[in-house]
Amino acid sequence: MFKKHLVVLLLLFSAVVAFSQSIPSGTGRIEALGYSPFILDAATDINNNPAWTTMYRNYAFGDIGRDVVSSFELTNQYAGVNTGWGKKWNIGLIVNKEDDQYGNFQTETSRMFSPDSNGIKGPIVPIKLQFGLAVNKDFAIGLAPYIAMWNSEWIPSSAIDSKSSSTAIGADLGIIKQMKKNWFEAAVKFRLNSYKNAYTDSAYTRTVNSQGGLDLSIALRGWFYTNTPNKMAVVPVLGFSTFSWNPQIAQSGPTFDSTGTSYSWMTIYGGAGLNCPVTDDIQLAGGLTVSYNQMKGTNGTYTNKRTDFYLPEFYLSGETRIADWLTARFGFNRSIDMYKDAVTVGSTTTSYSETTPNGNPGSNLQTISLGAGFHFSRFSIDATVSEKWLKQGIYFVSGEGDALFGVVSASYNFNAK
Repeated sequence: MFKKHLVVLLLLFSAVVAFSQSIPSGTGRIEALGYSPFILDAATDINNNPAWTTMYRNYAFGDIGRDVVSSFELTNQYAGVNTGWGKKWNIGLIVNKEDDQYGNFQTETSRMFSPDSNGIKGPIVPIKLQFGLAVNKDFAIGLAPYIAMWNSEWIPSSAIDSKSSSTAIGADLGIIKQMKKNWFEAAVKFRLNSYKNAYTDSAYTRTVNSQGGLDLSIALRGWFYTNTPNKMAVVPVLGFSTFSWNPQIAQSGPTFDSTGTSYSWMTIYGGAGLNCPVTDDIQLAGGLTVSYNQMKGTNGTYTNKRTDFYLPEFYLSGETRIADWLTARFGFNRSIDMYKDAVTVGSTTTSYSETTPNGNPGSNLQTISLGAGFHFSRFSIDATVSEKWLKQGIYFVSGEGDALFGVVSASYNFNAK
């Protein structure tokens, strides 16, 4: 069955799972490892490529939530489960995991067109169904339809009616191809994001809506083992994504039509790294990526264009087993951003800024991250160490009641032995 779960799962998470059947994964793990693309993480991989459901059969995962510091509330919670049906099929469900570009609609600065200003909220309770098929011992394919919706109607009087709605709908398609001991994967994500407000009163009828809202991305990754005793792997990555939209207003009685700023985003990235099981207890991964991002806003003769060239973006991550039930993790992520930002009216550039060749750091936040994993037989809890706890210390030292963890994930492997 697909080379007995791709064989690579025998090496997955190295010593972390050597003494248990748990499969540590989730935002708590991947964030602690600096969001490195050169590691395997069950929950992250399943979310990005539904073909991974054929690898992690009978597996439940999700995020318990992220600490918002100011209260006892947790945010960004989601849950997922994947079950095996027979020897080849897998069916799963992920609930409340936002995986769309609706938030980019808030880029619109004109209150006339922005969703919030028109009483429109973003889609809620996203649902992603997942279907996986191990076609043969060397090839697996997955499909994951996605939908999130919100709607509301406001009728303050018999003369006024306001209907609002927002939607994000689409699907993910992915494959995994085995080549002897090596493998590669490809995933395509498609989303159509939209919103609409139809307002009617005794004086006029007005409709505000988004045009476009297409989100498309393609991601490729390989895993090629070198002829070394420790099973070191070369991991190349390559990807592309684009998103665009153009809000509009149509009004009658009196007639008024207007088109807002047309926006488009594009990202191209690529890189390579190494995944290195150093010993039975230690696993390291690191590498470099390069990415090009472009954001463009156009309204008539007005154009604002921003380009960012990240060269390089450096990743280093590692995890080690401290005890049979405890894993420690660290991550390092740093990039240099060489950008250009220009505003043009007609044929004249009215303002311009550029940082080349030295550039600026891509971010001064979350360069270094720390985390821990707690494993109990088939159950695993994985978390990042809270930034405020690191900064201010424990209560009896600082007198501040800060949370120990930032984001906490949980998973359970109920696959048969």
